[in-house]
Amino acid sequence: MNKIVIKEKDLYNIGPFLEGVMDLAFDESCVMDKNGKIIHASESSPLIWGRPNEESIGMHIWELDSASPYPELLETGEPVMGKLHIINGRTCITHMIPLFDKNDNIIGAFGVIIFRGLDKIRDLIKENVLDEHSMRLYQSLTRMEVKYSFDDFKTTSTDLKQTITAIKKAALHDRPILLIGETGTGKEILAHGIHAVRTKEEQRPFVRINCNAIPEQLLESELFGYEKGAFPGAQTTKRGKFELAGNGTILLDEIGGLDRKMQAKLLRAIEDESFERVGGNILIPLKAKVIVTTNENIYDRISKGEFRPDLYFRLNTFEFMIPPLRDRTDDIELLVRELLKKTEGLDSITPKAMELLKQYSWPGNVRQLENFVTKLSVLSESKTITEELIESQLDYLYNRRNLGTSGPTETKEELERSIIVRALTKHGFNISKAAAELQISRNTLYKRMRQYGIRETANLD
Repeated sequence: MNKIVIKEKDLYNIGPFLEGVMDLAFDESCVMDKNGKIIHASESSPLIWGRPNEESIGMHIWELDSASPYPELLETGEPVMGKLHIINGRTCITHMIPLFDKNDNIIGAFGVIIFRGLDKIRDLIKENVLDEHSMRLYQSLTRMEVKYSFDDFKTTSTDLKQTITAIKKAALHDRPILLIGETGTGKEILAHGIHAVRTKEEQRPFVRINCNAIPEQLLESELFGYEKGAFPGAQTTKRGKFELAGNGTILLDEIGGLDRKMQAKLLRAIEDESFERVGGNILIPLKAKVIVTTNENIYDRISKGEFRPDLYFRLNTFEFMIPPLRDRTDDIELLVRELLKKTEGLDSITPKAMELLKQYSWPGNVRQLENFVTKLSVLSESKTITEELIESQLDYLYNRRNLGTSGPTETKEELERSIIVRALTKHGFNISKAAAELQISRNTLYKRMRQYGIRETANLD
């Protein structure tokens, strides 16, 4: 983009043409001087600022929008396009363009805000090939969305319903929430529900980070951000996930794998309710609700010295255990009935088929069950799930000795171990392929192998 060069006096006398453009072309627009104070504001500005223009004019942009990209513009001298954040509960896209004098000095900025029709923008981005900028924008829009509510967590268990009631109460408290449960038990649904209860009708960021998916050496800068020049390659200042979460919610998924050094930094941030960017010395307040999940045996890790007890005690004020699906088999029928309502091509299941599903231990829990029903919907030649269909497609789901009236009966643990060994053997101990067939993550498969003493007798990828 070519630089916009104007005389400083013209900054204060925008004229009827530009004034008309500001009022008609954008949801909101404004002009700021070099100090960030509002000089002009469009007629629609009160819709976003929540105050009349007589009050807004003369105020600093930070007073109206604490996440304004104006500091970034001043630092780089470059336009800031497609900045997505929340102003007064509205999800907004901000464009900000610097204005220069003839000596190449920034004398102000022209800001534009779009807050209507974001659903159409999201769909447009989603349906087309994404360049780097569009991908960032789409990810930011997605970050603002709440995909689930507590109503999406289905259970018939009285104890689990009581747990969910307690989680709803904890959602309104400022302290962190710790959710412990195996992969696929529904921890993410509950995290979305917590965010929805806490923010109610307001639009606030919901930021999720998988702590296991990011290399240890990068995790600190991902969580806390970094200052320009903090390390080689840090050419600009970057906000971390805690900062992006603002006054919304941050979900630290699978925290059990954090090393002790990162655990100490996380503990300090939660205790002090503030943090510093890497390479910085300015304290940034931590305003977000912190939700932490783990599928690890956190108590075992503490006993082995792998997890800091002080961090655990800081997180466990509101600690909730989410039981695996094999411990609430009555939920399987409820879940299958719900899935049938959403799945094309299927509308019923035979009693025998339902019994077969209940006998499987479901190491991947609800997520695996969902994937399994989806697979059946593709493979089935009728609208009914039959026992023959289950047997023909996934005969490893159950052991026939459990179905007869005589002979030894396998425990759930023995059954699960035999299923895992069969999948590993089938794929030559290729962890990725075996995990894909079992519909669980590689980490979960490794954990199951250690739990059941399955030796890594072949080359593992």
